[in-house]
Amino acid sequence: MNTVNPGDTLYREELMEVYKNPKNRGKLQDPSVEVIEKNPVCGDELVLQLNVKEGIITEAKFEGMACAVSIISSNYLVESLIGKTLEAAKKITKDDLLAKIGMNLTTSRVACATLILTALKNALSKYEQKD
Repeated sequence: MNTVNPGDTLYREELMEVYKNPKNRGKLQDPSVEVIEKNPVCGDELVLQLNVKEGIITEAKFEGMACAVSIISSNYLVESLIGKTLEAAKKITKDDLLAKIGMNLTTSRVACATLILTALKNALSKYEQKD
């Protein structure tokens, strides 16, 4: 007999709601930095925009055409960035992000989930090179 943990079902429903209505999706008016990141394997493409004031990420948004895993992980990561220092944002790891989204992913789907993290690392590097 196959039983479903009600908590798992609720969590999956919550993740699907994030996918359908990601509250951190959109565009910033005049971002401090913007990067585009692509996953050539699956075709996902994300744009990450950050506003930085005095070393703190004050706003963050993402846009793009991507799978559910990329959208969900992007939403969670972007949400966690607001209020973080650049130094704290640099320390976010793949394991941190995967733990935050809490999905059991195959190896190929991990690349989808971490596309936004690659975008973040590139955005931080690009921002620091501007100064």
